[in-house]
Amino acid sequence: MVIRPSDEWREGVAEEAALVKAGSLEQEDAVLGKLHPPDLLVRFDEIFDSFERDVAGLRNPSDEEVLIVVQKAVFALNALNDDYESDAIATEERTVLCQYIDRALTEAGLDLDALSARREIPREDITDEWRTW
Repeated sequence: MVIRPSDEWREGVAEEAALVKAGSLEQEDAVLGKLHPPDLLVRFDEIFDSFERDVAGLRNPSDEEVLIVVQKAVFALNALNDDYESDAIATEERTVLCQYIDRALTEAGLDLDALSARREIPREDITDEWRTW
């Protein structure tokens, strides 16, 4: 099972909170909780739930079917980012989200190298057509 970015972000928030509690980090220097508040992480999880269900439902899919699943997830992430005035997905999050999408598809047995070659797009650019973040 692919590790969700939201799980990694929650872990980072918890580690930072522990450092603050232990006195190893000043509260004003603790930024992860501000970058990844609980309500935002819940919204990410809802998108990941839907994406993972859609990926699990793919059976011998065409390239178009795979790309529709990716497009749906990207549109949901676009909307989430818009809801947070483009502050939900920064450069680091963008990279992590694209890697998550790639890993989820690959772990489901999809050959993204072949899909990318057929579509004449670099594998790492699979989300670029629809992504606004």
